[in-house]
Amino acid sequence: MQRQAGARSAITRIRRGCGISLALLLGAVAASAQPSPAPAPQSAGLPAESVTVTGASSKAVNNFVQAAATPTHVIGKVARWESPICPYALGLPDDVTALVVQRVKDVALQTGARVSTNPVCKPNIVIAFTSTPQELLDNIRKDHREWLGYHSSSEELDRLGTVIRPIQAWYSTATMDLQGHREIDGSRTDGKGHGLIISGPCYLLGTTDGARARGNPFAICTKVMPNAIGVTVEGSRLADGLRATFDHVTIIANPLAVGARMATIQDYIAVVALAQINSLDKCQALPSITNLLAGGCTQVSTALTANDLGYLKAVYDANPEGVPGVQKNDIARRMEHGITGQ
Repeated sequence: MQRQAGARSAITRIRRGCGISLALLLGAVAASAQPSPAPAPQSAGLPAESVTVTGASSKAVNNFVQAAATPTHVIGKVARWESPICPYALGLPDDVTALVVQRVKDVALQTGARVSTNPVCKPNIVIAFTSTPQELLDNIRKDHREWLGYHSSSEELDRLGTVIRPIQAWYSTATMDLQGHREIDGSRTDGKGHGLIISGPCYLLGTTDGARARGNPFAICTKVMPNAIGVTVEGSRLADGLRATFDHVTIIANPLAVGARMATIQDYIAVVALAQINSLDKCQALPSITNLLAGGCTQVSTALTANDLGYLKAVYDANPEGVPGVQKNDIARRMEHGITGQ
C-alpha cells in the first residue's frame, strides 16, 4: 500500500510543469543507450482484483472479439507485435515509470509476445505521461506524424491528431508477406512512396495510354497505384501468408484526468500497448479493464481481467496469416477456450 500511495503522489508532480517537450520524448526514443533504472520486483501473475470468468458464452466471447479487434487499413487483419517489444516510459519519477515498463513486459510475456532482452534496445512502445497531452501530440504531428498511424487525407490526420481520452494510443502498423518483406502501412500519396506501377491490357486496368489504346483491345497500358504495395502471397481461402504487425506504438497519458490508481493505469496501458482495441469508448459486456474510460459501464474493472488476458493470448496464438474473417474466428475460439478451459 505504501508503494501505491507513493505512486499516486508521484502523479501529482506533473501539475507543476507544462508537460513533456518533444525534444525530451525524441531523445528518449533515439538515445535509449542509457539503461533504464532497475524496476522494483513485481509479480507476473494476475492482480488480486482480476475477474476470473468461468461461464462466458460463445456469443459473449465472440461479441467481445468483434468489438475489440481492430483491422489494419491495408490488409484488414488484427495486428500484433512480431518483433520483440521495447517499452520506454517517461514523464513521472523513474521508480514509477520503471514499474509501468515492467508491467507491460510482464503482461507481454504472459500473452506470448516477445520482449527484448537488450538493455539498450530502441524503444518501439513509447509511454509519455503529461498534463498537456494535446500540446505534445501537436509536436509529434508536426515532426513525426508517421507515429500517428495510417492516414490518407488531411481529415484523417486531423482526427488522429486530436486527444480524445486521458489515456490514448496511436499505432503505426506494417504488412509482412511470405518472404518476410515488411512495409509500413501508409498512404503513398504523402510524398514518401511511389506505390506500384503495373502493366497490362488497357481494358483490364480501366485506363488508356494515348493513341495506342484507341480501337485496340490488345493495347498494353501502365497504371500507377499510389496506395498499393507489392507482396508475395499464397492462394488459399483460409490463409494468404500476409501478417499485420505493429511498427511503433505511442501512448500519451494524463493520469490526473483518469482518477484511478497507478496500478489500474499500468494495466490499461499494458493492454493498449499490446493490442489495438476498437471498443475503448463502448462498454464491453464482459468485465474488462478496457471499460475504464468508457462512459456508463456497469462492469468496470480496476485491473487486468481473465477476459483481457484471454483476448491478448488469443491474438498472439492465432494464425496471423489467416484471412480476416478466419483470423477473428480463430481468436474468438482460442479466447473462449482460454477463459473457460473447455
